[in-house]
Amino acid sequence: MAAVPILDTVWLVGSGTHPDAYTDPHDCHCYLIWDGTGGILIDAGTGLGADQWLAAVAEVCDPQTLAGVVLTHYHADHAGGAAAAHAAGIPLLASAATADALITGDEERTSLARARAAGVYPPDYRLTPATIDQVLTGGETLAAGDLPVEILPAPGHCDGHMVALARTPDRSLLFSGDCLFAGGQISIQAIPDCRLDQYADTVIALAERDIDTLLPGHGAVVLDDAGGAIQTAAASFRRLVPPPNVLS
Repeated sequence: MAAVPILDTVWLVGSGTHPDAYTDPHDCHCYLIWDGTGGILIDAGTGLGADQWLAAVAEVCDPQTLAGVVLTHYHADHAGGAAAAHAAGIPLLASAATADALITGDEERTSLARARAAGVYPPDYRLTPATIDQVLTGGETLAAGDLPVEILPAPGHCDGHMVALARTPDRSLLFSGDCLFAGGQISIQAIPDCRLDQYADTVIALAERDIDTLLPGHGAVVLDDAGGAIQTAAASFRRLVPPPNVLS
């Protein structure tokens, strides 16, 4: 596998589905924002493909020069590789809920135990504990070199979920984790902290933002006119009807 350029300043460095950025079938999409002078990573996969993921990052830049990896939420496909990233010298940034769950590798709070029992993960897969270097509350603006990356709270898919909104000179990019997907789809699961009322508030608030490009944690990226898909999801929530579920 290799780092796959998506835009001038964005690479896909890990994935469970993309044929060229493939790291492990259980991994989410992992993104690198790099403007040539500095950067930030979005999500860390399960850890099962950590060696390949870190090697892909190293194709673009020195991983230890990065400001950190923003973990959108504590589900294992996004945060299970946090410990491996930290061991490679990359700081970890996440919400308080994610920090609390990862420090002990809490498999109940992260719903890993449920997912493993349902066959989503291998029977021997375990969540490796990790300590968060910076707890994010939402509203922070991080720096990926000269590019601003705004962190926004986005609960609904699970507690403590966050998204990142990066701005380049010509477009705004939403790294949506498991909050929003191509076609205005969302991710609803039968887990204790999937909260539809909060999900609705999150999506409606995101629809008020000027967003050109959608870079979700799974599936297709939307390079142009992503705002339309977000507006579609928000309009559905405003009618009190959940948008289509990306999970089937």
